Amino acid sequence: MTRRWPPLALVLCAVAAACSTGSTGASGTSARSSSTSAPPPSSTSAPGPPSSNPPSSNPGASAPPSSAPASSTPASSSPALAAASTADRPTTTAAAPLLADLAAEPAGLGRQLTEALRTIRDPAASAAAVEAAGRRQQLLLRRLAAHPDWQAGALAAAGDDVRAFAANDLVALNAPGDPALAKPIPSLDALPAWTIRSPLPADELLGYYREAQAATGIPWTYLAAINLVETRMGRIVGPSSVGAQGPMQFMPTTWAACCTGDPHADHDAIIGAATYLRRRGGPADMTRAVLGYNPNDAYLAMIDRYVANLTADARLYAGYHAWQVFVATTAGPVRLPEGYAAAAPVPAAAYVAAHPEDRA
Repeated sequence: MTRRWPPLALVLCAVAAACSTGSTGASGTSARSSSTSAPPPSSTSAPGPPSSNPPSSNPGASAPPSSAPASSTPASSSPALAAASTADRPTTTAAAPLLADLAAEPAGLGRQLTEALRTIRDPAASAAAVEAAGRRQQLLLRRLAAHPDWQAGALAAAGDDVRAFAANDLVALNAPGDPALAKPIPSLDALPAWTIRSPLPADELLGYYREAQAATGIPWTYLAAINLVETRMGRIVGPSSVGAQGPMQFMPTTWAACCTGDPHADHDAIIGAATYLRRRGGPADMTRAVLGYNPNDAYLAMIDRYVANLTADARLYAGYHAWQVFVATTAGPVRLPEGYAAAAPVPAAAYVAAHPEDRA
């Protein structure tokens, strides 16, 4: 499938997106980085059937994933991560209302991230509490991704029960800015002509992922991770710059060749993605399958780390489901809330002036 890098949800990258363009892939144009200095973690192999560990019934506190190598945890030790672009980092976080109650130093961020992750993993927490914790988790991770030199300290302050989860998330968020994995792109002057919708309920999407797993053998965790990275679980409605469409971002020609139904419908798109991943080598070789979907090392690293977390504790899915849409712009990071709709690009500076509550 001909595919593009970055995914839509990385035009909005976690911090200043560093992305690449090229050819051959799954739903746009993309080229895998020629660098081999940062191999993907070993967790890429397909995990066992996740049905024994659903978000609603996973008992107790699962062990943190072991796939995050210690050498990748402190971002300050990695020259590649330390060199990530800073184009869209705000000059001050005090002016960003979304970040007002976040700690301003590493240890405090580590403690806040621990609290958010523990709420997400708590089977007694209400759905509203988990959603709020997921959104807070994303904001905390974004702040740390914008300050690579804080990451080691934050992880050191995180609880032992959640540290590996946080480390995997940071590796995923750092990946687009790692010049060893992807080429940089500039921040946007204008917000894209997108509609941001509310995603389908988490349980409904999970049912589609599991249906696709039953039909193809592709683990549901990969489908959830791809949906998260591509369109934030279907929140983003709008084509990519090369015409990829739908919640799983298919090129029309690829869809016509491999899939049936409507690529804009969540159910059909998820089944289609699983079908395509199987054709590209899954579930036996999920590294090959994911690189077939988007042949880019940063993309593979992101999918790997989210899959590792979801495999270790499926309750983390509810937190990821709550993640919002943020766009890297020349006016600073901007949140696009559910309900945002633009038929044409919107100047970022004008939007921020009119909607200061969305500055991030």
